[in-house]
Amino acid sequence: MSSHDLFNKYRELLESLKDIINISQGRVIGDTPDFLFSGNVNFFVKSYLISTCTYLEAYLQDVAFDLAKKICERFNSARIPHNFLYWKTTKDLKKKDLKFEEAIFNLSKKEISEEMSANPYKTIELFRFIGVDLLQEKMFLDNKDIVSSIVIKRNNIIHHNNAANDISFNDIIIYIDVLIDYMSSIDQAVKRCTT
Repeated sequence: MSSHDLFNKYRELLESLKDIINISQGRVIGDTPDFLFSGNVNFFVKSYLISTCTYLEAYLQDVAFDLAKKICERFNSARIPHNFLYWKTTKDLKKKDLKFEEAIFNLSKKEISEEMSANPYKTIELFRFIGVDLLQEKMFLDNKDIVSSIVIKRNNIIHHNNAANDISFNDIIIYIDVLIDYMSSIDQAVKRCTT
């Protein structure tokens, strides 16, 4: 799947979540409030914030893994001798590490997920490792601090059982719009890198 297809997939998921949030809000502020929603607003708000960040993390992992997998495929198709690569990339050569075979790179999704986080600063680092400079995207720079604060709110809910009383349904909808712009900037950076 191309990075743009991945962006569209997760954008649609976030847009669907916005629809659910709007319905939930309507059940709270409607003429006849639904007690399930009005009595548990904080629970739903926290759940929607966690879902929003989960979609972001899944997008980041999928796009990073897809790009890294393509890089491995390109490298492996070049059939570079292991010894040449070892010679050119290692300062302290050891004869016992020489092998008369092709260098092969493989990457698991787990390797990506262990390095990935919704935290923009960790995202910058992982994408740097796979050759994508996110700091060249203005929209990424414009949104990274806001995304960082959203992720911190989510982490406080998960790790510290924060009540999140300062967040509303409308806030989550605004956060989703920010995340869509943020993801779009990553999509643009990946496209620039791969064309």
